[in-house]
Amino acid sequence: MTRSCCVLRGWEVSLVLYPSTAEDSVSQFVRLTLTLTLDQQYPSSSPDISIHNPRGLSDDKLSSVLKCLQLEAQSCLGSPVLYQLIEKAKEILTESNIPHGNCVICLYGFKEGETFTKTSCYHYFHCHCLGRYASHSESELRQREKELEEDKTRDRTDYQELTVVCPVCREPLTYDVDQLLSSPAPQLPELDEAAIGSSFQQKWCELQKLLERQRSKGGIIDPEEESNRFLIHINEVRTDHTLRYRADICVSS
Repeated sequence: MTRSCCVLRGWEVSLVLYPSTAEDSVSQFVRLTLTLTLDQQYPSSSPDISIHNPRGLSDDKLSSVLKCLQLEAQSCLGSPVLYQLIEKAKEILTESNIPHGNCVICLYGFKEGETFTKTSCYHYFHCHCLGRYASHSESELRQREKELEEDKTRDRTDYQELTVVCPVCREPLTYDVDQLLSSPAPQLPELDEAAIGSSFQQKWCELQKLLERQRSKGGIIDPEEESNRFLIHINEVRTDHTLRYRADICVSS
């Protein structure tokens, strides 16, 4: 789907391209701006192709798209090729309509079949992860608002409306928390408990040896021991006094 198109200086065509999703903009997770620069020999010469402002695409994918379009342009040398290049780019976007990278909330990547969403600022999250984040943020905001209301030192005219923001760029979010939370949770990889246990035990032994070596050299400060270093206990004073008193009696007798 093409959202905008402009011709600059008569020889440069720039278009913002999206995947073909039957006009469903919510399901468009990637995009790019395709710029085709034409010289006076076109179509006898191939247009210069460049890509700008990509969203949701890895560097490898962008290089692949650019190379594919350049080969397409070379194969049609001598014939008008702009429409073919645009359609080819849209076709690639449609096939690659899964955002590259990880959900910054759970730190895992996106898989085909999982439910994920993009914000208006073009950042990507699993729906369930974003729902949990929004729910937690709303709870914190309510607590913050309560604290502000109880703060008698602040002027009510100074209050600012608190809102849930994108965890990446801090832009205000628009969302339906119930719908997000009703989405299935992402399929996180299962961890090998045996491997983790073995690795943990090995690391633990190494750290224990390091701790003992530092302690033997006086490099470990025990906070509790230091805090009690000059502490005088009443019971101990009484005991010492009693012992001294008994000793004096024995000497006198």
